[in-house]
Amino acid sequence: MNQLFDIASAVFAFTAAIFWFISAYGKLPPMVTYWDATPDHDPFYKAVKFSAQMNRLAAAFSGLSALSVFIKFLIS
Repeated sequence: MNQLFDIASAVFAFTAAIFWFISAYGKLPPMVTYWDATPDHDPFYKAVKFSAQMNRLAAAFSGLSALSVFIKFLIS
């Protein structure tokens, strides 16, 4: 059972790393100024939003990795 939590922790941590690399990969498009508000179709806005979504997923998988280590600690 302990080995199962070790494997789960490793898989979750690796998945988190992949999402963090995806969020940091590439260049940001140039920022354009707008008078009122940034439209949803702005390339810079879309890139930052995508990066934030990938960071959210990475944080979730990182939390799952820590949780599986904690559960292993509790049951052993």
